[in-house]
Amino acid sequence: MLKGRGGETLDAIYIILAIPVFILCIAIEVLLDLRKHRGFYSLADSLACLSCGVGQQILLPLTGAFGLFAYQYLQQHFGLWTVPMGSVWAWIVLFLIDDFLYYLYHRGSHRVNFLWATHAVHHQSEEYNLSVALRQSWFTSLTSWIFYIPLALIGFPILMFVLVRTLNTLYQFWIHTRMAPKLGFLEWFLNTPSHHRVHHGINPRYIDKNHAGIFIIWDRLLGTFIEEDSEPVYGTVKPLASFNPVWANFAELQRLWQISRSTRRWRDKIWIWFAPPEWHPQDCGGVVIVPEVTREEQQKYRVSAPLSVGIYTTVSFVGLLLAGTFLLYISHQLTMPLHLLYIAQLVVGLATVGALSEGKPWARPLELCRFACLFGSLALLPQPYQMALFLGFALHAVLFVFLVGRRAPSLQPASSL
Repeated sequence: MLKGRGGETLDAIYIILAIPVFILCIAIEVLLDLRKHRGFYSLADSLACLSCGVGQQILLPLTGAFGLFAYQYLQQHFGLWTVPMGSVWAWIVLFLIDDFLYYLYHRGSHRVNFLWATHAVHHQSEEYNLSVALRQSWFTSLTSWIFYIPLALIGFPILMFVLVRTLNTLYQFWIHTRMAPKLGFLEWFLNTPSHHRVHHGINPRYIDKNHAGIFIIWDRLLGTFIEEDSEPVYGTVKPLASFNPVWANFAELQRLWQISRSTRRWRDKIWIWFAPPEWHPQDCGGVVIVPEVTREEQQKYRVSAPLSVGIYTTVSFVGLLLAGTFLLYISHQLTMPLHLLYIAQLVVGLATVGALSEGKPWARPLELCRFACLFGSLALLPQPYQMALFLGFALHAVLFVFLVGRRAPSLQPASSL
């Protein structure tokens, strides 16, 4: 990873600075939603989306390290030029090429199964709001770096690449909203909330459209653009039906593995990983036809948890968010085994947030085991932080005891919009 002042990674610094802005924007949208009674947010769904985002960031030093290493190696050893960072034109050209390469990656992620298996995480929510923008796959960075190799070969320094890629990603946060109308002439060349709502739609006419990052011109030029003529139905063609962020990141991989095992022909066992998502072997049902769906017909996955569980899962998530941010800040002080242990307990915590909301019988004992591991590992953490973390863990445990009862939340029948 790129090193900045004090040993923090540059991308970690960007994320730490952006988190308060993200949370503030989401809070404002939630308040507007409550005021207008639109029902754009679901607590369990939003916590699942945000949990995916936290997991992506804490795992990024592991999943993204090879891609950055490969980029830097290719740029230093095979770059045609060394592009000067002081050139304004170089930044403009990089900005445009990077956005086009993102379009290619994004389009490929909807047409190649092993790429879709990770990208699908971002589309699984049946809501569409700012929290969905942070619903990111934990494994995308294992494959996405391949699409940016041309930038390394041209000779753009890795610092330029990281800055522009970060800007492109941050831009896409605000377009995940149902509250923004069409934006006039901006609709012709920018990716807007209207264009991106289409991209998240599962209506047959909207499938695999509007892949843009910042500029919608790539879709217009390459035949993947469609105007929003009515609000889409959101989610994935095959609903995830879970608020567990861990399962969200493995569900599509498990589906592909099951098909690969089930089909008889060896060619199909391999091709399923590279085929489009709708393709299935003949002995597994054949090509899937995307059905027509309306907002009135869609049955959303819902759970009805006791208020005490809702309070606890919210507070627990906030604690995990703070702990994840703290990990980004102190990661350079940790040994690799301790770093992995820290990540593991955060991932387990994120899983129990969703599982408690769903009333899973294993959620409560798993949370108790996590507390035991947390207190047992305190002595391994850097000395200056041990007391503060102990107090935080103790408060968390007390809230668990008082707020989470033995009664599991009942699953509510799926309700329409």
